[in-house]
Amino acid sequence: MNQEKLKQFRRQSIEKALSAGLPAYFLDECEDEGVIRVRPGGAAERIVIQQGRAQVEPFQCRAC
Repeated sequence: MNQEKLKQFRRQSIEKALSAGLPAYFLDECEDEGVIRVRPGGAAERIVIQQGRAQVEPFQCRAC
């Protein structure tokens, strides 16, 4: 899939979710592990499973 189209789709999906007051979730394709959650306030977190438990860490948006 075209990388630029994927980034555009992700941005649009995040905007739609946030405008509805919902968090947006997408796979962390840079790390190949975990899920990124963007909260309505704009805070982004990376969620990974370690030893069977969800670990939530701050996420800095970066270009892949």
